[in-house]
Amino acid sequence: MPDRGSTFRHRPTVIWDPRFLDYDFGPGHPFVMEYRGLAAHLLREISPASGGARWQTEVPVADHSTLLRFHREEYIQLVEGASRLERRIWLDSGDTPAFLGCHDAAARIVQGSIDAVRAAVERSAPALQLGGGLHHAHRDRASGFCIYNDVALAVDEACRRVGKVAYVDIDAHHGDGVMYGFYARGDVLDIDIHQDGASLFPGTGDAAETGVEDGAGLKVNLPLPAGAGDRALVSLLHRVVLPMVRDYRPQLIVLQHGVDGHAGDPLAQLQYTRVGYVEVLRELFAYARSGCSGRLVVTGGGGYDPANVALTLARAGEILSGSLHGPPSSAALPAEWRDAYAFRTKAEAPRFWSDERPATPDAWTPAAEEALVGRLESGLGRRFPKVR
Repeated sequence: MPDRGSTFRHRPTVIWDPRFLDYDFGPGHPFVMEYRGLAAHLLREISPASGGARWQTEVPVADHSTLLRFHREEYIQLVEGASRLERRIWLDSGDTPAFLGCHDAAARIVQGSIDAVRAAVERSAPALQLGGGLHHAHRDRASGFCIYNDVALAVDEACRRVGKVAYVDIDAHHGDGVMYGFYARGDVLDIDIHQDGASLFPGTGDAAETGVEDGAGLKVNLPLPAGAGDRALVSLLHRVVLPMVRDYRPQLIVLQHGVDGHAGDPLAQLQYTRVGYVEVLRELFAYARSGCSGRLVVTGGGGYDPANVALTLARAGEILSGSLHGPPSSAALPAEWRDAYAFRTKAEAPRFWSDERPATPDAWTPAAEEALVGRLESGLGRRFPKVR
């Protein structure tokens, strides 16, 4: 993979429309789109150092027929009606409230993820949709801060355009809306690394769930115990994820790059750091370049610590732009960005790229890995060799 300063045949596309900030549940809600906005701001500040990216800053609202590719008519009508109400109603059991304009706000994010797929296919280059990754919404209901499932609709778009798609989800929360939405389909390999549902919402994603009908053996769940970190993420990437992707030979990869697995996230208890996130992105990008003409779509996702979200997603943009590891950890963050961060979050801004929340000792053990891999082997009917 090229080192810092090199250029690819096509620059990556970064999608960030400031109107994504309209996806706003109000004060006190844990999901804050502004954190993704800070990532976009930071990437804008630093991207010239690595050749930059091609930016798309205007995204239309996805139309009704597009939403119907995944969501039920009755549910879309519910969201449209709730979007016009002055009073708030819940679109699920109590995590995802409607708000004025919520239909357009959510549908714009959907279109952004679809546009990312189109850019990746048409330009044979990666695309980063910073506002996307709302992977919990189901066909007929909202869930987990997600009104419409932009990732599922992006996967559907990719299947329509290129055929087989690999979807990899590293959000701390299981991507239930996507997995069960494609559970019986053979044109989607879905691999999901997440904190065990026994200790975290939505409570799904057991290793025994491997798909049905045409999708049998193509849905792979890797639940991790609270406290697991880079050791688990990197080992399972090389032992399970990459072999499955290579064998499946997709024509496009979608990575849900949720940041709530990062050490210090207030809603999850995993311990990933810069090391783990960089390794996942580098390896999937390397495969995309050699195996599917560079077609890689990366979305944001969960993440509830503003510094973790901003630094991790901006670093992802740098890697897609040609930097081997992203900015050096010792590098200072731009002063103008730090001022904007302090203004928007009312908290002191990090000073260096290394100022991420430190991890505690990794809870992952060789015995835990063998137990999980053994369950996968039983469910999938295949063997996974140990990684040195």
